[in-house]
Amino acid sequence: MKKTTIAGGFLTAGLLGGGVLWGVQNDKIQAEVPGLDAKLTMEEAKSIAEKETQSVVESIELEKNLTGPVYEVDTQDYDVKIDGNSGDIVKKERDDDDDVNDQNENASVTVTQEEAIAAAQKQVKGKVKDIELDDGHYEIEIRDGNKETEAYVNGSTGEVHVGETDLDD
Repeated sequence: MKKTTIAGGFLTAGLLGGGVLWGVQNDKIQAEVPGLDAKLTMEEAKSIAEKETQSVVESIELEKNLTGPVYEVDTQDYDVKIDGNSGDIVKKERDDDDDVNDQNENASVTVTQEEAIAAAQKQVKGKVKDIELDDGHYEIEIRDGNKETEAYVNGSTGEVHVGETDLDD
């Protein structure tokens, strides 16, 4: 997990942005607090994003903003934010940053996102908080109480490698 924070950048951006970025920085902190569950499941959010964008979901993460839980979903073509309680599309924008190399690297993936989650949860107890398809493998963050564990699933073979576990203070 990347726990690096550039405090000066957040402070400067927060001052310039009129406090808008405070919510983003605060989201990351709140997202790590147990008990911030959404009424909508990750699978339901994925389905909504795929229907809305007609595109394959590459990653999905549950965040908490000032209005409540929000799923941030990245598809091959769009970045979508979905209200975690109502299922409403909060924001949808074209993702022009994705390059052809990402699509080529992920083309050999035969393991579905659901299969990757099931395989990871056989080895790591908890609830999936984030999943991302990158370089042909799934990176999955699983939370159980105050523990957050990274699991990596090979997108071609389904083989699971359990990474580091972080404990919240």
